[in-house]
Amino acid sequence: MSCWDASKSKPNNLPPADEAKFRVDNNLFQGAVICTLDPKFQKSYIILPSGKELWDALVAKFGVTDAGTKLYLMEQLYDYKMVENRSVVEQAHEIQTLTKELELFPCPLLDKFVASGIITKLPPSWKEFATSLKHKRQEFNVEELIGTLDVEERARAKDNGKGVEPSTAIVVQKKLHKFNKKKNQKKKENNHKPNQSTQFKKTTNNNKKGGYFVCGSEEH
Repeated sequence: MSCWDASKSKPNNLPPADEAKFRVDNNLFQGAVICTLDPKFQKSYIILPSGKELWDALVAKFGVTDAGTKLYLMEQLYDYKMVENRSVVEQAHEIQTLTKELELFPCPLLDKFVASGIITKLPPSWKEFATSLKHKRQEFNVEELIGTLDVEERARAKDNGKGVEPSTAIVVQKKLHKFNKKKNQKKKENNHKPNQSTQFKKTTNNNKKGGYFVCGSEEH
């Protein structure tokens, strides 16, 4: 938007044309920044008189150093807890993503250390499975472990929720199967019923006593 210079100090002794341009850029910069803020912060920062003061205040409050970001990621990794109502594989990928972000600082973690952490963070319903992995005395890398978790999760879902709740897709498939079964059963029952070939004639109001509306007989 060509207004970033408004976040810096205003140069002294500007010509009138440049002074007017700076005021326009300053208003544009402040408006753009305020619009991107969460509404609960807007009232606190909209009162600042210049773009530079606005930007400096935001950096002072929300700006973080690389060291702070690294510590924050490490805290997220340590505090991460898997829950029962979400896919274990999906949550394992989130842990893997945190470790990949730490590598950028750089703060690399051993692959077997990450895999061990994922096993430790498995939810309570996976306790026996986690114990069985530990008893194998085998070192997993993260990719191998996630593949193993995926196989186990699919097996549990196939067993109709033994240890985990079945996914929404499985529940929908079961309901659809029952619906189609009932539908086919009704169709078979209707096929065994005799066909009614009786044709109804349209009656007219001609003030005459007519016959029986099905067979046309006047005797009953």
